[in-house]
Amino acid sequence: MTTDADRATELQRQGRLDEAAALYERLLQGPSFQPALRHNLGLLRLQQGRISEALPLLERAHSEDGRHPQWAQSLPVIGMRLYEHGLWESALIWLERSVALTPPDAAVAQALARLRPRPHLAPEVWDELQQRSLLRYTPRESASYVYAIDVVGTCNLRCPTCPVGNFAAAERPKGFMEPELFERILDKIVAERVAERPQIWLYNWGEPLLHPELPALVRAVHVRGLTVHLSSNLNIERGIPELARANPDELKVSLSGFTQATYQRTHVRGDLHLVRANLYLLRHWLDKTQASTRVWVGHHLYKDTQDQVPAVRALCDELRFEHHPIAAFYQPLERLIDHLEGRAPPDPVHDLLIEPPAVYLPRIKASRSTQHDCELRFNQTVINHDGSVALCCSVYDKPNMLGLDFVSTPHAELERAKYRHPFCGTCMKHGLQYSVQDPAKVFGPR
Repeated sequence: MTTDADRATELQRQGRLDEAAALYERLLQGPSFQPALRHNLGLLRLQQGRISEALPLLERAHSEDGRHPQWAQSLPVIGMRLYEHGLWESALIWLERSVALTPPDAAVAQALARLRPRPHLAPEVWDELQQRSLLRYTPRESASYVYAIDVVGTCNLRCPTCPVGNFAAAERPKGFMEPELFERILDKIVAERVAERPQIWLYNWGEPLLHPELPALVRAVHVRGLTVHLSSNLNIERGIPELARANPDELKVSLSGFTQATYQRTHVRGDLHLVRANLYLLRHWLDKTQASTRVWVGHHLYKDTQDQVPAVRALCDELRFEHHPIAAFYQPLERLIDHLEGRAPPDPVHDLLIEPPAVYLPRIKASRSTQHDCELRFNQTVINHDGSVALCCSVYDKPNMLGLDFVSTPHAELERAKYRHPFCGTCMKHGLQYSVQDPAKVFGPR
């Protein structure tokens, strides 16, 4: 005889989730020990993206009947779904439970390798500004520690969402990093050994392909056994063959509009025809030199360019480059806070964004965990072209530099300076720190 529980399970299998959920909810008004029903409803809520409802159901069901054979199938599904939602801390718990029962498949093993805590990070830190401890977490931007070295202190373009284009009043050193200084920086990184194999990013706000010695800088990093990561607008007419021979580990190409009219509006001074030609040239030289560089196009989307995604994806597919579309956003941090605190009028470029800062900043603040530290502070050091150190990669103006020289300042002293800088307190007050999401705030009832 078919029971109500059987009917609910069949409705869930058919994808009639609302009907199944209503039936499960009614059945759960009965006897308290019903782990199978809680398990099924938890999976259903997870499928719907209602994480804050799913997790209590699943936790209780697992505590009541975690030895049931059904968990061997459910645990990796739960863990991977949470991982896909960016809830890494919760995902790790469920995937560890999964591998305690059954050997992991390749996807679970890869996820666990990324999710597990990094050995170079303490689990928590004392925040002098807030006079309380904050939790650390597995960094999202990199699996290791990051040194962002802005080898070029300027850019050839003037993008209106970037401080080079929208913050001319900022006091900022401009120029190229001297190769000898770069070598000393690398030697200190290797000697201090903050992490086993830190990543070296040869950019922050500048355009690294402008540096006449960029291939040599890439090789200097590789000689020391470290990885090299670049980001470029690819509006440079020289140096691509030499760069391909140097074989950087990763190159992100920044792209916005896919017609010249839309591109030059958001990549001011840029030439889309040159970018497209350089993408083909890059593919040619990577193939010719048998380079292993991972290339991906960071496709910045605006209100009126979202329909261009298929064309950009098709070009990336043709060239065997990855395509990563993302809604364009406004930087730097100083300018965002000026707008939030009423010291600056709305920037005209805000009207081009899919969402202006006035819309997305409150949502970011509402979603952030207040118990966790900021990744841009605990897992990254940003070095300007003159060897000075910035508070983080999101700031641009002189008051938010640390006033310290990287080569002559021990890592511990740089860290202390970051945690004492008042601008971190301002940033956290507005909820703009780079931290993890609170699932109860983001994935609650709809």
